[in-house]
Amino acid sequence: MKAIELVGVACGLIVGVLSPTSARADTDACSLLTQAQVGAAAGFAVDKGTHVTPTFVKTCTWTGSNSSGAQIVTLNLQTAAFFDGAKKQGAMMSAAGGAMKPAGVGEDSFYSVLGDQVALWVKKGGGAFKVAVYKKIPVDQKEGIELAIAKQVVPKL
Repeated sequence: MKAIELVGVACGLIVGVLSPTSARADTDACSLLTQAQVGAAAGFAVDKGTHVTPTFVKTCTWTGSNSSGAQIVTLNLQTAAFFDGAKKQGAMMSAAGGAMKPAGVGEDSFYSVLGDQVALWVKKGGGAFKVAVYKKIPVDQKEGIELAIAKQVVPKL
């Protein structure tokens, strides 16, 4: 695996292992978006969404097919409380050189940007989710892809 792929997988594992269960424990992240929806939003073909493990369904990963470099999209379901903690951490990261800016989707949302890495956090009711694109493209393009995906997930929560 290339370094960026490892970062994406590691982030998904860390968030999945350390986070509390979602308010909707029965929701499978892969069931919220189709392969075609993710590929259309991302602008590159993706394989079918997969879970980190068969029993942990809160994170879904779509990996770019037909690519020479890493192209990964992840969706991670969380609780509203976890979102609130991520927002506080984002504010601290902003003070340390990162950026945090509103995204305008769901009841509350923000982009967390550190270098060329971006994550879109969205809160709706008692649930929340994080969308991240791991690909070597400009930050604003990642934000656009993440926003397009988030707008498809919000109505399903």
